[in-house]
Amino acid sequence: MKRVKAMYRVMLLEDETIIREGLKVSLNWEHYELSIVAEARDGVEGLELAREFRPHLIFSDIRMPGMDGLEFAHKVLQALPDVKIIIISGYKDYEYIRQSLQLGLFDYLLKPIDQEELERVVLKAVRQIREDEASKRQHIETNTLIRESRNVLHTAMLNRLTLGDVDPLQPAKKDPFLQSLNAEKYMCAVLRIENLQEAVRVRFEGDEAALLFSLVNICEESVSEDTFVFQQYGLNKQITLLKGIETSNEAKDAERFVQSCRRLLANIQKYSKIAANIGVGQPHSGWKGIHSSFVEACAAVEQTTFAEHGQLKLVETKPVRKTTVLMTPEFESLLQSAIEQKDEEKIKELITALFHSTEARNATRKEVFDAIGKMAAFVNRIHPHEGDLYRGKDYSMNVEYALFRSFDSIEEIGSWLYDYVAARLSGGNPVYPNSHVLIRHLKQYVTDNFSSDEVSLTFLSDKFGMSIYQICRLFKREFGVNFHAYLTELKMLRAKEYLRETSMTVQDIAYLVGYKELKYFFKVFKKQTGLTPSEFRNLQS
Repeated sequence: MKRVKAMYRVMLLEDETIIREGLKVSLNWEHYELSIVAEARDGVEGLELAREFRPHLIFSDIRMPGMDGLEFAHKVLQALPDVKIIIISGYKDYEYIRQSLQLGLFDYLLKPIDQEELERVVLKAVRQIREDEASKRQHIETNTLIRESRNVLHTAMLNRLTLGDVDPLQPAKKDPFLQSLNAEKYMCAVLRIENLQEAVRVRFEGDEAALLFSLVNICEESVSEDTFVFQQYGLNKQITLLKGIETSNEAKDAERFVQSCRRLLANIQKYSKIAANIGVGQPHSGWKGIHSSFVEACAAVEQTTFAEHGQLKLVETKPVRKTTVLMTPEFESLLQSAIEQKDEEKIKELITALFHSTEARNATRKEVFDAIGKMAAFVNRIHPHEGDLYRGKDYSMNVEYALFRSFDSIEEIGSWLYDYVAARLSGGNPVYPNSHVLIRHLKQYVTDNFSSDEVSLTFLSDKFGMSIYQICRLFKREFGVNFHAYLTELKMLRAKEYLRETSMTVQDIAYLVGYKELKYFFKVFKKQTGLTPSEFRNLQS
């Protein structure tokens, strides 16, 4: 018959063999999910075995040679504070029993041991052990949830700082985490994964979260403990590193940070075999300097070509190479003619030739991104689409490049661009390569039109072809904030701007930021700022 493995470990500590053997056979231990794992004849041996086997439950005699039961209990509880100790004592040992209870031991049994009393004590002990373990699990789960929530909050704060969005953090300046960001200067580096889709598919069995988790761990092990490592919201290919720099030791601190980034690249190649590049910005002062250094780091990493990886690029203070112009006047004329004639075959031929050219392969990512932006804007001017996100704008200057940065190769970019043009010619909606790009476009649309009545989840669901649930889930996953909170924040920021810079009535301001009911606007504004609109305006004057 297969033996059932018991869950809880028991140790017997008794110098009288007959009592010890009697305990072993007097109970079906497995029935109570118990297993006797160790036996000892005295306290010295028992203490050694307790440390080795770490039992959940100990039955111990009071009177033993060498070390009595109370001394043993005192020492074992120091090593194993959660162990349940049941003292075995004679009728004449009342003083020992009293001391054992004062010591905090679990219970006691009198010799000769009564069967029913033994079962009662064992049931009580097992029940208590289960409750203790359940409480521990709950405590661990609660602490884990708190820690994860705190990490999400801190990541959101760091993302705001990299994007230059400092004002919303001012009311939270007393937060211990923000108070720890007190360096004189800051320096940013961005790690860009250049083969994300391939790495996720081949090395991580389709689990993108596992890849990012692995890379964050490598980053944290490669850089100093005072470097913040976090994922950049809205750009799943990028991990950002933030290091405080002291002005008095700026050159050495900056050089050490650069060297740690070089070490990080070597470790990525060694342990993960992922294609990656790193761009590093210069040190800048204060919280606003974080954004300046971040922008420089992003610009630096985009000085790599699509054929390069394992490169560390420092921000260029002046150009060191001639700029490659991909969209020449000749190419533009040919493309315009093909688009006007709706010659899809010719369009595909032109785009394919461009993105397979030597010039394109030798161009930096930034140069390729700029070329795509110009081509997309060019197509939009010839075949505008009603409600187009970039209609009437200079695509190359306004878009945040999240769309282009999501591609792993120049061939993917060419393929997307052809699909985009084809969709324009057929009057269809823009083409999105994945959900990350789609939700970024949706966010941009909301940012540009947040005061409009049209910006509702129902309208966005129809416009972008997603369910309301999908929009909310993707938005929270991508940007670390729920959709309604983001929309409300946009409205409040604009309302505060109007209150500071104009003399318009509060009612007019409420209407301009998308609130038809003045009372509701008051309620939301005070919840966000702690002040009424009038109180806020008076403080600014």
